[in-house]
Amino acid sequence: MHTAASVVGELRAAGELWEPAPGLVALRGETLRLFRALAEMIRLVARGEAAEEWHVPPALTFDTLARADYFASFPQWLTAAAHLDASERELERVAAAAQPAAAAVSALRPTATALQPAICYHVYAALAGTQLDEPVFCAAAGTCWRHEAGRFAPLERGWAFTMQEVVCVGCAADVAAFRTRGIDAAETLARRLGLQPVLAQATDPFFAASTRGRALLQRLRALKHELLLPLGDGRTLAAASFNDHAQFFGDAFVIRDGSGAPATSGCVAFGIERWLLAVLVEHGTDPRNWPVQPLPEPTAARLAS
Repeated sequence: MHTAASVVGELRAAGELWEPAPGLVALRGETLRLFRALAEMIRLVARGEAAEEWHVPPALTFDTLARADYFASFPQWLTAAAHLDASERELERVAAAAQPAAAAVSALRPTATALQPAICYHVYAALAGTQLDEPVFCAAAGTCWRHEAGRFAPLERGWAFTMQEVVCVGCAADVAAFRTRGIDAAETLARRLGLQPVLAQATDPFFAASTRGRALLQRLRALKHELLLPLGDGRTLAAASFNDHAQFFGDAFVIRDGSGAPATSGCVAFGIERWLLAVLVEHGTDPRNWPVQPLPEPTAARLAS
């Protein structure tokens, strides 16, 4: 077996991976095609559970995150979506500056919008104030942003990364059965890819001392599990998570189940870059040894004039 470091080194040497900035990874060539193939496999796993697929925007309002208790729980991850001051004077100053990048930074306006740290927040916001006659199951994917400065590692822990989620909102029994099916599906996929998954109990990295009791409660009630995949050198990496939020989001967003009680919610989340890294560590960077064929590239053609 290779290691994460050796795989990343080989991809860099081949020009198929590079980092435009800390925590941001670019891919091309056969590695990109493998990434897309794995993303499609995982999307099909998600669609096997979800009645419908959602397309969600890449950002959320601060109000939505506050309602979800995000600022008390994970403020260390927040990445804001800001824009330049729209006044003509400021825009002219930036355009004419000798150092336009620095001038643009100084012209940024305060914002109340954040790049999404997870996909599922969109679902709770969309269902806010509703009563569900039957459970909602939906799948959605997108780029998520979590700023973990000092911990960035290519494909393993990024500032921006690709997440496929499946969300269930209903009663407690709906979510419990949903999470069990999600674990089974993820383990089956891992073994299909020649990987050796390990299921482990986990907790979210709550920020403040005041939330430590919540983290302990989560562990005691076994509300979060992760699927760990080997990375070589005795290391493992959480590539999927299976979360039972109990009635937290049902209360926060006033979502009711069929009985009128606060709805229970849960999500299953896959980190696509982490699955890519695990497959490359296990099988190497030579496409001939991969357990899945990369998606073919379309034949290049000029756009009609």
